[in-house]
Amino acid sequence: MSAYYGDVVRDFASRTRKNLRFIENSLGEPEVEVFEVTQLVNSMLGLLVFPQQEYVDRIPATPLAELEQRGWPHIRTARGFPTCETLDQLVRYLRNSIAHFNVRFIYNESGDISGVTLWNVDTRKRAKPRTWQADLQIDDLRKIVDRFLDMLESDEFAGK
Repeated sequence: MSAYYGDVVRDFASRTRKNLRFIENSLGEPEVEVFEVTQLVNSMLGLLVFPQQEYVDRIPATPLAELEQRGWPHIRTARGFPTCETLDQLVRYLRNSIAHFNVRFIYNESGDISGVTLWNVDTRKRAKPRTWQADLQIDDLRKIVDRFLDMLESDEFAGK
């Protein structure tokens, strides 16, 4: 397998998908300790931050309501915070949350991670008040990663 990145964004997305699948397929294997939620967050970090300069201007302003019809999850923001209306806005909020480690893990009664709280802050203000916040279940986070990977790997997105 070649280590060469032909189209950096597309190839990085493809490799991220393969790594995530490997981790998920390794769950429950004897003597193999893997952490799928950690890999999911790492995937988000890599997809949203690492190649940002290469693709940020290519993210379409597709309404989220339209994307929900294509299998994207419904993003519910916490009470009192603005909602995301478009994909490019959602990507910006998610990117800032992940890049600045504005992440809190949510645990269920069994002590397993069931979701994440993500937020943005206004760094220009001394108190750094939150400007956006959303709770995402792990299934929602996985759907976002899958749909975002689909977009990054698509012929329509590549080479623009």
